[in-house]
Formats: sequence, C-alpha cells, structure tokens
Amino acid sequence: MTTTHTTPNTKGGAQDAPFEPLSDVGAQLGESPVWSSHDQAIWWVDILGCKLLRTRLSGRTDCWGTPEMPGFVECLGPQIIVGMQTGIFQFDPDTATFDRIVALDTPGQRFNDACQDARGRIWAGTMDIENRRDTGVLYLFDPVRRTLSAKLSGFHTVNGLAWDDTRTRLFVSDSHPSVQMVWTFQVDPDDTLQDKAVFAPFFDLKGRPDGAMLDGEGNYWIAGVSGGTLYRFSPEGDWLTRYPVPVKSPTKPALIGARNPVMVLTSFEDDHNKGRLSIWRAPLPDRHADP
Repeated sequence: MTTTHTTPNTKGGAQDAPFEPLSDVGAQLGESPVWSSHDQAIWWVDILGCKLLRTRLSGRTDCWGTPEMPGFVECLGPQIIVGMQTGIFQFDPDTATFDRIVALDTPGQRFNDACQDARGRIWAGTMDIENRRDTGVLYLFDPVRRTLSAKLSGFHTVNGLAWDDTRTRLFVSDSHPSVQMVWTFQVDPDDTLQDKAVFAPFFDLKGRPDGAMLDGEGNYWIAGVSGGTLYRFSPEGDWLTRYPVPVKSPTKPALIGARNPVMVLTSFEDDHNKGRLSIWRAPLPDRHADP
C-alpha cells in the first residue's frame, strides 16, 4: 500500500492517565481487550504466550492455553470468538475447547487486530507471523453466515481497527515501522470500502499506531506502542490529547461497561514489567460500551 508522510492536523496537549495494574496474571504480549456484559469481565489475549484470558473487575483472572497463536478475541453476546492462525474459532469456557467455525488457509499468517461493526460483524486483519512481508489482509467475518470475505490487501501489520457507525466508516492502521499510518475508509451498503483518506500519520509521534477504540463522542483513541503513550484524535483527525502511560508498549485501549465507564489497556512486556491488563478508573464518555 502506498503511503504519503504528512503530519497530524493539530498538536494536542498532554494529560495524565493514571492506569493501574488490574490483572493478577501477566502476559508476553497482551492484546485485544473487550468487555463482556454477559460475563461482567474483560476478555483479552496473550499473543506470544498463546493464552486466552478473562479478568474480572476484582482483578481475578482465568487463563486458558490456545492451540495456536491468538490475535484477537471478540464477544458476540455469550459467544467468545477468537482469531488465530488457521481461522476463527468459538471458545467454550465450560469445556475449555476451541471449535473452528471458519478456516483461514494462509500458512505463515495469523489474525491480528479486530473490531465489530453496528451489525455485529467482525472486521479483522491478518499479518505475516514474522512481520516481514506485506501480505496482511483485512477481512469481514459474518458470524450468521459464517463467511470470511477479503476486503483489502497489501498490509504489513493491520491494526487500529475501529468502527464509526455514525459516519459509516472504518479506521485502519498499519503499525509496521515502514508505514506507521492511520486511514479511514467509507463503507458502502454492499461492504465495499471507498474514499481512503489519511487520518493520522505517526512518523513524528512517539510510538507506532497499534490498537484503537472510539469513545462516546466519536473521538479516536490509539495506543502508541513502544512510545509509552495513548493518543486521542477528534473525528476529523485533529490530535487532541497525548496521554503518557506507565507502560513502555501499550497495545490497545478499550472502554468497559460498569456503573461509571472506565478504560482498560493491554501492553507488551518490556525490560522491567510483564505485559498486563491495566485500568484507568476515570469516568469517560461511553457510547459503545454496554451498560
């Protein structure tokens, strides 16, 4: 994919984000936090550790080994959906089993980031496991039809996925060091992606663009992996706020459903700390988290 290097529209100010460790279990590469109103818990994955985790707000964490390297977890009501190397699986916590519901026949690839759209479908990207080739593909998974449709190709590391149902657009980033860009795509009724636009280049920012989310005002929050920073952008792409965080490599933020919405954050292990799930208990605008 071709990339033009530009700078963010506006330089935002800095603000503290007092995250504290939540999970009592560490990770090599924590990723993909998602709130389950059914379980009243946060599901997340340890990609390199091949684990699926469920953390209660008390911090107690249940952990299951995965048969392959997991890239994402999404909750469709009570269903736990996990993207791995050979496809998309449904997990049953009662039996600790993974049932593959759609196959991915691309050796050397694995799923990475994912998000849900307003119809409960999952947009998910793949990447070269060695992160050397631009063979990543953005897919649309329909859980009703159990179909997996390729929508875009040519990525190194698909990341930053977030669905904007107000504007019917999809955010996509590529966090590879040679790309470091966030785009938006308009999604037509037939699920064709049109009007690719640069949303936020990262070459002049701390960290590379990793996992992301939208808040209740439509602002785009994205982790600056290896830069110890979260960024908040307006829906128009103005850089509003930079949040230094107490981990070197944050990977993805998420709003979780509680009486007062709070934010959680996964991270990659560094020289001093295991990767972990952290929590910021400040009230935040919350349109997308469940009550």
